Order: sequence, then structure tokens, then C-alpha cells
Amino acid sequence: MVLKVKVRLKYSHNHIVWLFKRGRGLTGLKNLGNTCYMNSIIQCLNNTAILVTYFCNGQYLEHVNRSHSTRGAIAEELAAVVRALWSGQYRFIATKDLRNEVGKHQRAFRGGEQQDSHEFLTILMDWLHLDLQFAIKPPQKNVCVQEGLPAAERAWHEYTRCKESLVLRLFYGQIRSTVRCVRCAERSATYDSFSNLSLELPAAAARCTLQDCLNLYLKDETIPGWNCPKCKEKRDAVKKLDISRLPPVLVIHFKRFYVDPKEYMSNTYRKKQTYIDFPLEELDMSQFSLHCPGNPMYNLYAVSNHYGSMEGGHYTAYCKSSVYGKWYKYDDHVVTEIPASEVKSSAASILFYTS
Repeated sequence: MVLKVKVRLKYSHNHIVWLFKRGRGLTGLKNLGNTCYMNSIIQCLNNTAILVTYFCNGQYLEHVNRSHSTRGAIAEELAAVVRALWSGQYRFIATKDLRNEVGKHQRAFRGGEQQDSHEFLTILMDWLHLDLQFAIKPPQKNVCVQEGLPAAERAWHEYTRCKESLVLRLFYGQIRSTVRCVRCAERSATYDSFSNLSLELPAAAARCTLQDCLNLYLKDETIPGWNCPKCKEKRDAVKKLDISRLPPVLVIHFKRFYVDPKEYMSNTYRKKQTYIDFPLEELDMSQFSLHCPGNPMYNLYAVSNHYGSMEGGHYTAYCKSSVYGKWYKYDDHVVTEIPASEVKSSAASILFYTS
């Protein structure tokens, strides 16, 4: 496998295997008091092969950005954790320094209360991108180049202009949002980046598929009172989301928590225990994206699971080792092998796929 992006990062498959075989990569993480949400996400990232290589071989040090608010500390602490997890010296380790650094910049992660793994992942991705970001000097004919690009490419070029990171190139994709006036058919399109897709579950469904969730996410939505630039009046409109750029690592989150309408005033959250059938191999995203060179097939390599309720839940991770080719359950400090048949469950909260 070779990854080649603007930041001049290139890894051969042999190099990755050599690094990984230096350590077992089957090290647990001590629970420091309701930190299972953090442990679950760290283990999923710790099984992202290219990211692990980037941290283990020290190349990330060339890209640490001291001008960001975290001054590169989040990336440095995560890199230290990853190196320890792959050293082969420990059955489990404690992530006190990383937790303390995270708590400095986000109050919610400072105490001992249970937190949401998806919220932690989303914030962590943004931190890592900024911590490892460095400027790329744009070419002199930058404007002319952009004018010849499709709208989605121009938007992506503008978003990444003068800033690059391995995290951005691995995890970030792009969504196109199109609003169409139902009276005159005038359209307006905007583009936004994402580090994960957060999908609703079909209402009152005991079982569904990942395809059902993706179809629901991309389904047309009627919105009233849109200021139509052509009609010069407020009109009903149809909003449509489309995936305009797929990342090499596709992260999918299921919105299992919701506010109970019967207890809306008390903000009581309930959890959907829906069983979601998702493929472990060959997830075909071509039907869900606009522009797909080749055949965008993805293989699952990690799952963040949530058991119980929002108030008293527990997080674990299922990860497929790129070294041993087997699935393992990471339950805080305990790591055990599991059969592939156990990976799918009603506890699945976040899926990590690689192309």
C-alpha cells in the first residue's frame, strides 16, 4: 500500500509491516474514571495503519504546529500513546498525560463524567488536523487553475489552500448541499467538509442496514421559507445532500441517542437499540457519492461500541489487526480475540472503514 498526498508522505506496505511487527499492538488502556469513551476511540485510531506508522516513525515531528491553540500538544501526547501501545512492553497503559492535555482545552473532558465518544472523536480530529497542519505555498497561477475546476474541486481546493495535514487527507471528505426552489427550480449549492458522517436511524425500526441509514441521510428534505434569489420571495424548497468527496478512511456514526418527545422539557435522552447490518468487507459507496474515480470499496477495520444508557453506559472497541488479520475486543485494559461473527451488534456506534 502506498499513500501519496501533497504533504509528501509515502509509505510502502513493507515499511508498515516492519514497524508493526516491532510491537504487538494488542495493549489495553486503563480506565481513569469513566474514560472508556476515550479509550474506545484511541484504540480505533491505533488500528489506522498509516496514522500509526506516521506516529511511530517520528515523521509527525516535522509537522507539529506550535501556532495553534493547543500548540501541538494533543498530537504529541497521542503519538506517545500510540508508540507505547505498539512497543510490546505493556499489557496495558494509562493515558493520564493525554487526558490532562485534552481537559485543558475542553472542559467537558476534564472531569469524571461519562462523555460521548462521537463528540470526542470529532473534536480530536479537528485538534489533530490543526496540530499537524503546515502551510503549502500556493502556485502563482492558482486562480487560473481553480477556474478550470468543477465546483466541488474548487471548494475543496479553497478549503485546503495553504494548509495540509495527514489527518485531513486521511479522514476528511466533502458534502454538497443543494437547495432547489419548488416554484422556479433555481438552485444554490454549498460545500462543507466532514471528518465523519453522522447518520439518523430509521424511525421505530428494530433492524436496518447501513444502506438504509445512508439513503435516509441523503434523502430530499422540504424546507419552507427559503429566500429564492430568482423569485425574490420566500419559497418552499427542497434540500438535498450528496457526498462529493470520499476520504481514504471513512468514519460513520450512528445517532442512537435522541430526546424523548414525551419528556422534551426535561431533555431526557433515550437510546435506540436498533440492530444495524453493515458489511465487514467491500462496502460499495459508488451509489452514494457524486464523483467516484474507480470503484470506491471500503473494508471495516474498527468499531466503537456503546452499551447501556447515556447516564450509565460503557464503551468498547472491536478492531481488526493489520498484523494478525484477526478481530480483537478492546475493553479498557483487557484485550481479547473475538470471531468476526461478533463484530456486528446493536451496540455498534461508530464504524471505521478504509479504502
